[in-house]
Amino acid sequence: MKSITARLVLTIILISLSVSLIIGAATLYRSSSLLEDETRTQLLASTKEQANGLSSKFSHIEGLVDSLTGTVTAAFDAKKGRSNPQYVKSFNRDLKRIIKNSLSATQLAHGLYVTYNPEFTSRNDEVWYARMDGQITYIAADFAANKRNFSLPYDEDVAYFFKPQETGSPSWTGPYYDRDVSLSVLSYSRAICINGQFVGVAGADITTDTTLDLVSSMKLYPRGYAFLLDEKGNPIIAPKNPKAQSLIKAGQASVSEFTAGEKMMVAYAPLSNGWMLATVQPQSEAYHAIDQLKNAFLIIFIITLTVIIILAVFFSRAFSKPIEEKQLLLEKENYEKDVLLVYQARQAKIGEMMGNITHQWKQPLNSIHLIIENLLDAYNYDALDKETMTAAADKIETITKTMARTITDFTQFLKPPAKNCSFELNKCIALALSLMEESLRRNNITVDFDAKQTYYAYGNANECSHVLFNILNNARDAILESGPEDRRIRISIHTCMHQGTHHTQLEIFNAGDPIPDEQLAKLFDQYYTTKSSDQGTGLGLYISRIIIEKRMNGTIRLINGGGGVSCIIEIPTEGGK
Repeated sequence: MKSITARLVLTIILISLSVSLIIGAATLYRSSSLLEDETRTQLLASTKEQANGLSSKFSHIEGLVDSLTGTVTAAFDAKKGRSNPQYVKSFNRDLKRIIKNSLSATQLAHGLYVTYNPEFTSRNDEVWYARMDGQITYIAADFAANKRNFSLPYDEDVAYFFKPQETGSPSWTGPYYDRDVSLSVLSYSRAICINGQFVGVAGADITTDTTLDLVSSMKLYPRGYAFLLDEKGNPIIAPKNPKAQSLIKAGQASVSEFTAGEKMMVAYAPLSNGWMLATVQPQSEAYHAIDQLKNAFLIIFIITLTVIIILAVFFSRAFSKPIEEKQLLLEKENYEKDVLLVYQARQAKIGEMMGNITHQWKQPLNSIHLIIENLLDAYNYDALDKETMTAAADKIETITKTMARTITDFTQFLKPPAKNCSFELNKCIALALSLMEESLRRNNITVDFDAKQTYYAYGNANECSHVLFNILNNARDAILESGPEDRRIRISIHTCMHQGTHHTQLEIFNAGDPIPDEQLAKLFDQYYTTKSSDQGTGLGLYISRIIIEKRMNGTIRLINGGGGVSCIIEIPTEGGK
């Protein structure tokens, strides 16, 4: 009772641990999926926040330019500016003060300027202050020296002047190299139009290095980075890998993945000016917490699984040992039972063969008796000479050799089973036919068997002969019961492949009536027979199946077709398990 209780408790523990592992794995999978989604959401939210922060900085630049544009638009007299050059000079004195004070109020912008339309002033005029070496410095732009050309098509370094006119709205341009300050800059500019006249542009510069510092500070993880694209997808701050740039969709916010030596995640969001900010980080860093959770569960899983396996092995050995012992005992009993059945069936066949031998010997013995009587008559009538004596001796020798062959075949059949080995299947067929020769001849049954080559099988030759004797007996009985015109048994043999192994296939066909389907599947069962109780025991085909399938690893089956019934036997040509 205590043993049963202990096993029951152990079973409950094993089941509980297994269920816990399954639930834990499912929970981890679900949790990991949710955490990954949450991480992607946070990456996107952080990138949007960074994009909003960068947008506010650019908006500050835009506000500075918009304010300057409004001041010039409100204070400048376009009519006087076109007719009186001195008015422009006078206006510029006040404009310089305004630009310098406005630039001093911000640390982000590098320069602030107003560039007049050359067609309006008949010359290249510009008021420009820039932060040089930490000081607000007036820049006297030398258009001629720097070859700044204000004619179409325009160069990159004057796009800030033409683009607002083309688009009809304020525009960001760059980055481009400004020769006047020897720096790479981005520029935001807005057209100044008064009473329908294009007076010029107001704009502000931010250095590319400043933009790079702003963008570089937006990486979310140690090995991550950020990059910036303009509204056309051209890089302002280029990514380290071009694959990241190809994933960006203008005007949208999303998270994508790509492989660059390792799995990378890129989150991107638009800025207020139409540019796109993207942050890139290794997936291993983004999912670091998730991976730690998975690793912790994996360790727990391995430990728990090890405990389950150890307990299961111990439990199975303790529990299955009595079952295994019982199974071995049953197998031994079944084996002994099969051996006994084979022995009994063999003894029955021996009796049948003794009847065949008796019939085979009656005629030869009668012939020998007649020869001896003839010799005595010849002796009594003094007609016995050497020639008569020699002819009689030759006849007796021929008859006795035939009788000796019958005894030899019977002795071969009686030999105890040897170990399995390769044997000639042709010889087994010839032996079985020899033992049935008299029975077949007496019933006018012809056997067609003409193998053109020698075929081999692996197993026990005597037991195979036993099987063939059974099958041939059944074939003879089927012909006698059906009474067909074609009283013939056909034996064919060839090689084939079965489950990747070479087999020798033997087919024994008789022209008897087909076997009903409901009987076909039962004929190999123990004690099942279609004959009367005094003619059949139901062991012949059962013993044949045991020998072929269990002892020789082959197959045996009966099929209807071709105007009769065929028994097909397949035996491996080489030894296996």
